[in-house]
Amino acid sequence: MNYVEFHKDKCINCDLCSEVCSLHKLGRIQPSAAAIRVTRDPSPYLGERRCAVCDMAHDRACVDSCPEDALIFDESAGVIRFDAGACTGCLNCLDACPNVARDPLSGRIMICDLCDGSPLCVEWCPEHALTWEGRA
Repeated sequence: MNYVEFHKDKCINCDLCSEVCSLHKLGRIQPSAAAIRVTRDPSPYLGERRCAVCDMAHDRACVDSCPEDALIFDESAGVIRFDAGACTGCLNCLDACPNVARDPLSGRIMICDLCDGSPLCVEWCPEHALTWEGRA
């Protein structure tokens, strides 16, 4: 299974990953609603960078929390898929996992689907802080 790896020591907080993601998925640049978000702790001295992106390897709490099966783990692709038609807007997935976002304009749930095997965040990261990795 493939996943996006975040290398915090290389990240310069340019937000290009979130901008490309939101433009691709939503048709507009809105990093706060992207399926990938890089944040920095508020301390100016200890400002550690964190990346919110699903690596599909954990317990998939968002899938388990969805009462309508709007979030489904696609075994063949190794990603979580969102079915907007099945979503009732309960937002259980947002409570269950910090890697899930919601576009405030459309209400669409945003979760990484690895851009169907060619993640744009990795392709566009100027510092190579995001890499495309494989897992056995």
